[in-house]
Amino acid sequence: MNVAWAPTWGLRLHLVLDGLAALYALLATGVGFLVLAYSSRYLPLHLGHGGRPESEGTRFYGFMLLFMGAMVGLAMAQDLVLIFVFWDLTAVASYYLIGFDRRDANSRASALMALLVTGVTAVLLLIGALMFYAAHGTYSVPELAGLVRPGPLLNAAGLLIAVAALAKSAQVPLHFWLPRAMAAPTPVSAYLHSAAMVAAGVLLLGRVYPLLQESELLMNVLLVVGLLSMAVGGVLALTRDVLKQLLAYSTISQYGYVVFMYGLGGSTGRWARRST
Repeated sequence: MNVAWAPTWGLRLHLVLDGLAALYALLATGVGFLVLAYSSRYLPLHLGHGGRPESEGTRFYGFMLLFMGAMVGLAMAQDLVLIFVFWDLTAVASYYLIGFDRRDANSRASALMALLVTGVTAVLLLIGALMFYAAHGTYSVPELAGLVRPGPLLNAAGLLIAVAALAKSAQVPLHFWLPRAMAAPTPVSAYLHSAAMVAAGVLLLGRVYPLLQESELLMNVLLVVGLLSMAVGGVLALTRDVLKQLLAYSTISQYGYVVFMYGLGGSTGRWARRST
């Protein structure tokens, strides 16, 4: 699908089910289905334990389905502004899911922290998209891949987009929000922070990798951040004895491997793009 939805601004509803999109769409819907099936037994017990009405489950399932749909849209989007729209939808849905236990001050604080880190850095993604549009007159990632050249513009715009992706993937030094977000109910932790939300960051890196690979500076940034995330996440995971916290730091470390491989560039970076 490739139709104009705001022609005056050069915005198009450009969705393609390529290999990368198919992988992440399957991840979002397949794991999501299993999590929803688990939630059908878990949620009534969770609500009952907190003395809350079962009707609150409607809100839970609504935001889970919104997040799932936004992830599928994000996976297929080929337009930077469209990517930004779906990106923000995942941030909003995750805010309400992490803070589902709204009577708990820790849940509310964790949800706000996740929203601030992923939401504020999303603005960097939009700024980077606008910089590319100002220079090349298009938001289309495939078109930009044939237009961008190494230089200050690519370094600046690409770095802004990379920071947004690294923040979403909880990479060092923006990793601190993920362990806090594990205050969410177990199905939310399982889905958002292991299979979907954190994966959105490396999905974005994979989508814009044809642009980023043209800059040696950006490749070095990914290399360093990936290496630090591998080390910091792995070491901190060894210091935790709570399963959710161990999984959070392990997730940081494992996605660090993917970011590191992107940073290697060349055929290795292309293999990382396929493997994600």
